[in-house]
Amino acid sequence: MNNKANTKGPATLLIVACFVLILLISGIPSVRRISKATCKPVTGQVLEVTKSTPGYVIHLKDDPRIYYIKPASMPAATMTSLEQQLHGRSVQLFTASAWSPLDPFSSMKEIRRLQIGDNVIFSEY
Repeated sequence: MNNKANTKGPATLLIVACFVLILLISGIPSVRRISKATCKPVTGQVLEVTKSTPGYVIHLKDDPRIYYIKPASMPAATMTSLEQQLHGRSVQLFTASAWSPLDPFSSMKEIRRLQIGDNVIFSEY
């Protein structure tokens, strides 16, 4: 009877390890090509533009999500220029529609394309 009890511990540990591995692998971003068809458009009025850890952060009116652009994607941009271009204006953001267990409620979205009307400010595709 002791032999059966001893096999439950390693089996449970193996199941938990497999579950954690699956969660980690599903959190790796997809390497598929980004296109307008694979991105979700979001329209809103810019309340604030800041620079913090993920990059240039854009807050939209009545939207709790955090939208950001990596600084490497826009090397010529400065905080002042983005603030002047975007503050108070209605913009259209295109974000990759991907889910991650590291952000299950999709509270942070990376901007793949940013435009004001027909004027494209930034685009990765």
